[in-house]
Amino acid sequence: MMLTTKSKGLRKAAVAFTLLLIFGIDGSAQTNRFDERVGSAVDKAERGRGDPPAACRDTTPHKTKFVRVEPGVWLEVVDWGGEHKPQTMVLLTGLGDNAHVFDQFAQQFTDSFHVIGITRRGFVPSSQPRNGYDVETRARDDIAVLDALRIGRATFVGHSLAGSELAKLGEVHGNRVDKLVFLDATDLADRFSPSRAEPPGQEDLFVGDALKSLWAFQAASARYSALRKPDAAVCIDTVFGPKGELLDSKTPDWVSDKLQQGVTGAENPRVNWARIVAPRLGIFAQYTPEGRQAWYWYLSAAKQAEFDRAWPSIVAWHKDTIDRFADANPTPTVRLFGVPHYVYINNETEVVREMRKFLGLPVGGN
Repeated sequence: MMLTTKSKGLRKAAVAFTLLLIFGIDGSAQTNRFDERVGSAVDKAERGRGDPPAACRDTTPHKTKFVRVEPGVWLEVVDWGGEHKPQTMVLLTGLGDNAHVFDQFAQQFTDSFHVIGITRRGFVPSSQPRNGYDVETRARDDIAVLDALRIGRATFVGHSLAGSELAKLGEVHGNRVDKLVFLDATDLADRFSPSRAEPPGQEDLFVGDALKSLWAFQAASARYSALRKPDAAVCIDTVFGPKGELLDSKTPDWVSDKLQQGVTGAENPRVNWARIVAPRLGIFAQYTPEGRQAWYWYLSAAKQAEFDRAWPSIVAWHKDTIDRFADANPTPTVRLFGVPHYVYINNETEVVREMRKFLGLPVGGN
């Protein structure tokens, strides 16, 4: 079935996801930094939301508020609890995600941390300004949230695209950082080399019946991406049709384009890991030459052959990037060979155990 015009946004999101797999504050008073009306029924109507299915209703325990990080730019902050704990954990998402992707994972740490998440600019329900997608601005946005919430320091945990953000926080805002946790969040400065061929992605698979309902889409995501995000996290960014079909993404194409451009070496040079003083843990889904992405097995024979030609170069880049992260880092780097990219969803048990040890939290037997 041909891809409809309305579903091209969903296809674009799949392209961006594939690439990464294989892959300032004003002086306003504190009381003016929040706007509880953002995200209200009026705001939802203004954003043109459709009628999502009942499964989209988010019943996980959390509160949300919106913080102004610069004039006209508001970011959603999700608070999963633990506000009376002395330490704060900030969860930062990968490309295309909102903070609700952590709705389950966040509960692993509310026993010891005040756990919050930030939906970065460009992704609803946060603002979608035309500018500010460079790494430095994204890091400043995170610090602006801390300022608004009167949080002095925090442990930052980030997935995928957030790797460059975490590194910038460590390099430039080290006085606000307790610890850093990189969840398959590599330095992407060298990722998009013109001389490196890109393997075929999964975008052509998300068509037809894969978009007929939320449940069909989630099944297709598990099949092609080895991933099932929380339903609410998917729904927030999706325009649904009258029969519950997925019509489009609420994220404009240019947002992902600008974010991808912002992490490349031309705008964001390689991380100098020696400059980061804060303790850091890396948990990486390291590629292997013999491994393949989940969608590989659903490609045509010609596309599989194209993938096989491009894959070794991607594997080599990924290993080199992880090696540079691990070099001279006192904390051993955790390498999960051949596992899917969303390690905190697919490999939650191992990730939580390693994080709790790193953070000094109780682990069975200790």
